[in-house]
Amino acid sequence: MKKVILFILLLYSSNIFAQQVYGVQRGQRGYIPPPKYEASVYITTLNAYEELEKVLPKSIEVFSLDDFEKEIFKGLLLEKFENYNKIVENTDSSKQARQEALKQLEIDFVKSLAVILTPDEITTFVDMDFSGKEEKKKRRKEKRKKNNDE
Repeated sequence: MKKVILFILLLYSSNIFAQQVYGVQRGQRGYIPPPKYEASVYITTLNAYEELEKVLPKSIEVFSLDDFEKEIFKGLLLEKFENYNKIVENTDSSKQARQEALKQLEIDFVKSLAVILTPDEITTFVDMDFSGKEEKKKRRKEKRKKNNDE
């Protein structure tokens, strides 16, 4: 009787060890990778001159700024990006406090633009997208049209 119970216990215990304890593993069907969390809780800093290269030429073209206005605008942009980096690098304050400071920085920058631009131009500047993604889409569409026409 003891041998039968021991045999049944051994049989059930072997099934327990055969199962995967931690669920579906990498490489198996049904595996879902864990979510990626941003390592930094803080907003990343910007390279002021790279951002200036993105914003300045398009703004000069749209608003047709002369050399004097161009230099003032360039100074305002550099000051904005440097202040942005100072706010972001300050790890003593909370994330929400930094975000509010960044919003205030943006408001102050828009107010300082009133020296050079009219209110309509300021609205246009705020609505402008400097990411450059639209240009790539346009190029792709043009290539597709060209290939379809041939």
